[in-house]
Amino acid sequence: MKKIKYYFALIFVPLLFTSCFEKLDNWYSNTAGYDGRFVVATTCDEYSDYDQTIRYGNELWIYNSAANVQNQIIFDSYIAIDTEGGTSYRVKGKFDVEGNTSDFKATNSASNIGSEWAIGNPLGLLNDDEFYVVDDDGNPIDYPSDLPTPAGLGEEYPGIQLYSRISIDEGKIIPKGATTIGGNVSDSIYFAITAYSEYLTFESFQLPEDKWVVPGVPDFAWRVKDGSRVNADGWEEHWKLAGYRYTGFPEDNPATKPPITIK
Repeated sequence: MKKIKYYFALIFVPLLFTSCFEKLDNWYSNTAGYDGRFVVATTCDEYSDYDQTIRYGNELWIYNSAANVQNQIIFDSYIAIDTEGGTSYRVKGKFDVEGNTSDFKATNSASNIGSEWAIGNPLGLLNDDEFYVVDDDGNPIDYPSDLPTPAGLGEEYPGIQLYSRISIDEGKIIPKGATTIGGNVSDSIYFAITAYSEYLTFESFQLPEDKWVVPGVPDFAWRVKDGSRVNADGWEEHWKLAGYRYTGFPEDNPATKPPITIK
């Protein structure tokens, strides 16, 4: 009798695990063909001497939007002006794309929702990384360093916001189309994007009372005047991002040094 129970257990346990595994189901977003983490090099047509090679470790992420609809993607990366570790700008937008993963483009330009101004900033407060006062010729001078005062309430200045909108002019993701810096095969990726800037008007305003530093003493700040945005013609920049799908192998990761073999 004990032998019968033992044999039954040997048969039952594998069946139990098999039935559990059969209930598992992998979930893929409706943009699975586009989704991924990629390592990219960046170049800019307007800066002929600019070339941020893939070894700088810039990354590009593509994923679905909250709506999870086919052909609507989130593009999320950085364009760096100074390869020595200086200024870089995040470029992130939600796009409707047409075509297929091997050859596509966006049907719309999109607000740069990755900018510091757009993230967690319900009051629309300005920062000096993206916004500048402009001179009579429309050239950036500097961010208005002095906060407005009660006497200056309603004061206005002409300004510009850098990289306020982006477009995807061309995109390609080719399965097994790239050789990594470590010599492995991975999917290749290529994007041509345009970064736009906008002229606008700064206006001073009084912060809500719950934002005052000293109770009973009003504080003031700068914001973008509603309806003042227009495209800054001639400020467009055309960027290329090209590379491969992140593999996870250390020899392919630009941020790490290859392993040292001790002989």
